Amino acid sequence: MDSARATSFRRGALETSSLWGRDWMIPLWRAGAGEVLGARDADDVNGFRARGGWYVDSALGDDGDAAHLGATWAALEVLGALGRLDGLPTADRAATVAWLRSLEGRSRALDRSSALARSLRLLNEPVPAGLTRIAAPRTDDFTALTPDARATRLADTYSYVLIQEAAGRRPAVNRAVWEPVLRDGVTTLPYEQLYDLVHVLKAAGSPKSVFAPVLKRLDGERLDDGTVRDPDAYIGDPDASLFVQRLRTLAGWSRKDPGLLTAVAREEKSGEAGQEDAERLNRAALRHVTAGGGTSEPARRLCADPQVLPATVTERNATPWQRTTLTCTDAGASPVTPEIGTWNLDTPDRVVAAATVAVGLADSGRRDRVPSWITADALNQWARNPDRFTSVYTYALVVRAYSLLGGAPDTTLREAVGRGITPYRGCPGLPDLFQVGGGDTACDLKTTWGVWMLDRQLNGIIGGLPTGTANNGKRATVR
Repeated sequence: MDSARATSFRRGALETSSLWGRDWMIPLWRAGAGEVLGARDADDVNGFRARGGWYVDSALGDDGDAAHLGATWAALEVLGALGRLDGLPTADRAATVAWLRSLEGRSRALDRSSALARSLRLLNEPVPAGLTRIAAPRTDDFTALTPDARATRLADTYSYVLIQEAAGRRPAVNRAVWEPVLRDGVTTLPYEQLYDLVHVLKAAGSPKSVFAPVLKRLDGERLDDGTVRDPDAYIGDPDASLFVQRLRTLAGWSRKDPGLLTAVAREEKSGEAGQEDAERLNRAALRHVTAGGGTSEPARRLCADPQVLPATVTERNATPWQRTTLTCTDAGASPVTPEIGTWNLDTPDRVVAAATVAVGLADSGRRDRVPSWITADALNQWARNPDRFTSVYTYALVVRAYSLLGGAPDTTLREAVGRGITPYRGCPGLPDLFQVGGGDTACDLKTTWGVWMLDRQLNGIIGGLPTGTANNGKRATVR
């Protein structure tokens, strides 16, 4: 993996989750992509540790034991991969072990039990006997289950296997049931289920011949640069559709889309629509911007819930806060103005976090609430140096914040924007969209929205908005 590709993978992962994103990089790092993880990551992960012994990842969305357990598992996996677990201070290690032990006697789902078992194993602590006595999920009724129930049964079996492996035991898995599942579904199973199934069968001792069709499928999906495409990634989702509606709004085009509303309704009626808070809020916003009408009560409740929309914004959760605030605004809900921490603007990541706060407040109609420490002067040098940022979107955010706070679009800034944004316009068949940048040449809806918002704000100096849009720097035409 070349440097640009490694940077792109790493950036995307960390934008999603500061802890799990690093955990996802471990296989790539072990396969030779040395730039995706390093010693600094171990220091950063240790910085997410709370005094109670657990680790905190704001991307997990809540502050309960389940979120702490997931974050702790991810953190320990990263520290273990980087060889830093043995170097944990004695008091820190003891606090983490004590907290994990405090969870032992509580009733919990299999996935949480597996996270607990694996975390203890990483710290070279014995797995509680109560966990090792958990029986393998039943398989005698597998053929009678619905597709969703089968997926749940597979996930539970995978968690059971992790528990037994952590305890040094061979799991009692019924190969006679699971091997045919792999054989019949090898070409159609989503990658995550395929991974779980392979892990289960390898732990159960299935011969290598069972996995030959899996290798054949993966090789068939491999692209020229060595990455593997995921056909499921081309299925639309409410988040992508919402960005399309935002782009339509910027371009002045109609947002009426009966087909889109029908698709949302069909997904919800099918029972396959995700029930996570973020997904429910996305669908509510999508209905609101597409069909108009009043704000739904579920959207109001979600946007008033501090577990969904953080009540305090830090440099670590600024991005999910801004994205959720934007969605709440699209849903017609009035998000509560949060408490905002302070941090030094001494690294690109911290500058992007501050810019994200300023832009998020402005886009939700609260420009006057931008903290006094986020100023145009503080962002000035960063807005004029696009090479310091790893993506077009994050650079556009910084320039947007600089401009919103009174920064002048002088010749130097125009030249910087020309270097940092203009070269990334267009992909085959998509001439008006913008590339992710940082080595990723794919065009992206979020990046395009960020650039179009900046171009409108700067009165069209980029020339990135479609022809006919107000402030696009071109002669308006009827569309």
